[in-house]
Amino acid sequence: MDASVVYDNLNQANTQESKQASPPAPPPDCCWYPRRHRLALILGCFWLILLVLIVIRLGVLVQKSPIGKVIQENKTKTTVGKCNVNVSESSTKATESSVQLTCSNDWRPHREKCIQFSQENGVWKEGLSNCTRKGATLLLIQDQEELIFVKGLIKERGHLFWIGLNYSLPNKTWRWINGSTLSSDVLNITGDAKLNSCVAISKDKVVSESCASDNMWICQNEPKRL
Repeated sequence: MDASVVYDNLNQANTQESKQASPPAPPPDCCWYPRRHRLALILGCFWLILLVLIVIRLGVLVQKSPIGKVIQENKTKTTVGKCNVNVSESSTKATESSVQLTCSNDWRPHREKCIQFSQENGVWKEGLSNCTRKGATLLLIQDQEELIFVKGLIKERGHLFWIGLNYSLPNKTWRWINGSTLSSDVLNITGDAKLNSCVAISKDKVVSESCASDNMWICQNEPKRL
């Protein structure tokens, strides 16, 4: 065999073996970071951890410092103060809820007042004076609910009763004895509104009567605390 042919065959064989022995090349889309980039990433993580440790250490030092103690004491005082306020409010509410209101034996309780029906007759001014001597006043009806309640009590008695409402001049209006003007949605008064007219109430109506007429009356006063 020709020597040149043998040399060529050997050369081709060595070339193939060297190609098989070399490692495969990385795929074209594989990312390889340079050495300096990896070093920068490690240093960045180190400094971040160091910064966190410094912040924690500063927080501990501030708490132990005089300023930190003052802040902590102020927070504690504020919390204690709020607790004391809540306890005080709770005690006040408990005390108020435990207080009971009562009326005398011959007075009927209704909401925040005591009501009494007279046993004698008289003109409107006599009824006013009688209630005043008892530390009370003629009845002031606040709303429709109270009107219905009073009419229900009068139904058992069957009389006309003076209340604390009369016709006032020069305003020419119905006015309660406490100075307030009658609201039209509380009472519907039948009869003439004129000088020397006072209001009396029965089981089924509210009427304008001459203040000189003889009727019974209704007094009211505040309940007593037990």
